[in-house]
Formats: sequence, C-alpha cells, structure tokens
Amino acid sequence: MKKNKNRITNKQLVFMIIQAQIGVGILSLPHDVALIAKQDGWMSTLIAGVISQGIIFSYWGLSRRFPSLSLYQILPKLLGKFAGKLLILSYALYFMVTGSLVLARYSDILDKWILPRTPNWITMVLILITCIYIVNEGLTSIARFYVLVSPILFVLLVLIAYAMKDANFLYIFPVGDHSILTILKGSKEAAFSMLGFELFLFIHPHVQSSEKEKLISITIANIFVTCFYTFLVFAALVYFEPNIDIGLTPEPLLYMIKAYSFQVIERTDLFFLSLWLVIVATSIANWLLLSAMGLSSLFRKKHYARFLPIVAGVYLILALLPDQGRDFENFNHFLGPTHYIFIGIIPILLLILSWVLSKKEVVSKP
Repeated sequence: MKKNKNRITNKQLVFMIIQAQIGVGILSLPHDVALIAKQDGWMSTLIAGVISQGIIFSYWGLSRRFPSLSLYQILPKLLGKFAGKLLILSYALYFMVTGSLVLARYSDILDKWILPRTPNWITMVLILITCIYIVNEGLTSIARFYVLVSPILFVLLVLIAYAMKDANFLYIFPVGDHSILTILKGSKEAAFSMLGFELFLFIHPHVQSSEKEKLISITIANIFVTCFYTFLVFAALVYFEPNIDIGLTPEPLLYMIKAYSFQVIERTDLFFLSLWLVIVATSIANWLLLSAMGLSSLFRKKHYARFLPIVAGVYLILALLPDQGRDFENFNHFLGPTHYIFIGIIPILLLILSWVLSKKEVVSKP
C-alpha cells in the first residue's frame, strides 16, 4: 500500500506539470515581458515555450537512461558520492530559495489587493500549512488534487477573454517591430515564469507508463502552458497601450478584470485572486516537495514527509527577508543565473556525461 501512494498515471503527469509551471508569475508576466519586447511580448512567450521544450527533450533523454531513478539518485551515480551529495544539497537549497521567493510574492500581492492590514507572516503560515497537508500524503494524492483544481485555469481564461471585449487590437501593431535580440531578452522573462517542468526529473520513476508516453504527456503540458501564457500576454497587450500603460501596471490582468462586475460578482478582481490562490498553493507545494525530497535523499531517509515542517520553516524565514519592491528585483537578479544552471545546464551536462561514460541503468526484464 505504501508504494501505491506514489504512483502516478500518465494523465495525472500532464496536470502535475501544468500546475508546476503555472504559478505566482501569472499576474506580472505581461508587465515583465512588455517592459522589454513591448507589443512583441507575445512572441517572446512563444519562444520561451520552444526553449522549454528543448530542455524537456534533454530531461526525457536522461530519464530514458535512468528510468527508475530520480535526479537525486542519478547525481551520485554519475558524479560520485561526494560531488553527488554536494549537488543534491545545492538543488535542495535552490528550491528553498525559489519557493521562498514565490511565497514572498504571494504575500506581497495579498497585502496590496486584499489584506493590507494583515501581517504577512500570518498569510504565509496559512498557505504553508495548506501546502504541507497537500504534499504530506504522497504523489498520488498530490496528482489527484492537481487534477481536481485544474479547471480553475479555464475559469481564469474566461474572465480574461471577457475583458478583451474592450480591447484595441491595433495596439499589437506593428508586429515584429523589435529586433530578434530584444524579443529573445523578453523570452528570458517569460521562461522564468514557465519554470516547474523540472518536476519531471524527480517524479518520472513513479509514472506508470512507457517512456514515449511520458514525453508526450510533458510535451502536451508544456504546449498548454505556452498557449495559456501567450494568450494572457496577448490579452494584456491589446488592452493596455504597450508603450505607456502596461509599463506602469505591475499586475495588468487584475486591472483588466477589475473594471467589470456581474450580478453575482461585484469585485471580479477579488474573485480572480481567490482562484489564483489555489494556483499559487500548488506552485508552493511543488517547491516544498522538491526541497523535502532533496533533504530526504541527502540524509538517506525513505520518506520526505518528516522534512516538510523544517523546509516550511526555512521558507517562512527567507520569505520575510525581502522588503517588497527593490528587494524582489535584487532577489530575482541573484536567482537569474541559478535558474540557468540548475534547470538547464546541469541536467544537459549529466545527459552528455552519461553518453560519454556509457553509463545507464540496467533494467532487468521480468
């Protein structure tokens, strides 16, 4: 029965990757991309999806060579005990810092839009307790919860689509006005919001399907997320004047829907945020899971659940450090190079090293 708690179906993998990729950045992405690429920001988002897919192929190649091992188990096997453990610790710390930044952003938006008089640590503790409860029961329960809450994404799409009735599609022209280099710089901002597909490297041994089916599932998830984000960026670009308005609007999607109300919903922005909270919870839960899995692997413990309170405590402390505004920017500048290293460079180098050393897992046939 214990093994069953960590089994995932192929369809559940799709929803897990989608929920991992879509997180707190959903609100600020159009603003961040438009600051660089202006009306061509939607092209930057598409390019970011293509880049993500390229990295996903390398993940799949690594998982094929080690079908029953997660990245935490692959590292010592390829690099040796000392270097492997050092990188496991580095990954765990990276996920802690990244997760704490997501937690800090979540608290900052709640502070600005809903609960300005509530101390930040209270909202952080509440969502951390919720995330611990989600993650504690094992991968099967996590996957089921993610499948259950995924329809929320379509509700968010409907709200944004409704706001587009007052859009000015002339704002998107001229298409391709900026250089390729500028559009690529914008795609860097979009790529950071799409992070989360690295979850595949840690849960692929638990997916009950063939390697080809796993690749199809994670590709479907990435295509959906790319289209989802591209639509949101496009909607914001045709609603706000890209050269003026959107640069002054840090959460453009909220301002878009705030102007509308319905018979049963007076404050549409608060309704949107209440749904967004669930999406953020799944994102923070993923970082908690990966951090706790890293510590359990480092200390050779079978179950990661005992490390969840420790990791959550670290998240809380780190999230309380940044003091809004500039501190978030400094945090992002610090994390920028680490994203490239841990999400892209290290897995690709591990795949190349496994080819050079001709190392792969020998799977015994029944």
